[in-house]
Formats: sequence, structure tokens, C-alpha cells
Amino acid sequence: MAQTLFDKYGGVPVVTEIVRDFYKRLMRRPNLRRYFVNVSLEAVIHHQIAFVSMVMGKTPHEYAGRSMRAAHQGLGITGTSFELAAQLLSDTLVAANVEQADIDTIMAKVASLRADIVER
Repeated sequence: MAQTLFDKYGGVPVVTEIVRDFYKRLMRRPNLRRYFVNVSLEAVIHHQIAFVSMVMGKTPHEYAGRSMRAAHQGLGITGTSFELAAQLLSDTLVAANVEQADIDTIMAKVASLRADIVER
């Protein structure tokens, strides 16, 4: 059985650090912070930890969140905001010493979700 990226990088503790660092970076950007007004950031972080864990290979039944389309519907997320958030995630993965080939794999999955997240 091949090792998943989730296992390779240390599972939930490391994914949690990555997600928390990502949201620190994201919340420093007014253009992105605006999407989180009146939202429990801690709840979003917990959902994101489960989602990123799944993207990195943890079994999908562990992710119980809404679909990407449902979670982002009505937020008016722009292509520019999506690209900025993706770049911040990539930067966060680099800072966490994730290998470039693995970053490429993760970012390809993120890119595949663009149509479900971007509304305008």
C-alpha cells in the first residue's frame, strides 16, 4: 500500500499547523478576510483540517463537511480571490517543508475545485 501525503507529513497534527498558518496568512489580506465576516473562523478551520486531510489522502469518509459548491455559494468569491488564496496555501506548504512534487499534487486538487468556489 502506498503511503499517503497525509501519513507522509505526520497526519492531523501537521495538517492542523498548516491550516492554522494558512488562515493567519489569509486573514492578513483584507480582500480575503472580507469573506469571513460574521463567520466562526474556528469552525471553518476545523472543517478545513478535515478537508485538507482528505485532499492529502485520508479516507474521504472522515470529511463530513458540505460540498465545495454549497459551502461557498452566495459568497461572491472572485477568481482573483481564489488565486490569491491558492498562492497563500502554496506558500504555507512551502513554509511547512512540503516537497514541491507534493505541493503540485495538492494544488492540482485545489485548482480542480475552482468552478465550485468561484462565482464571479
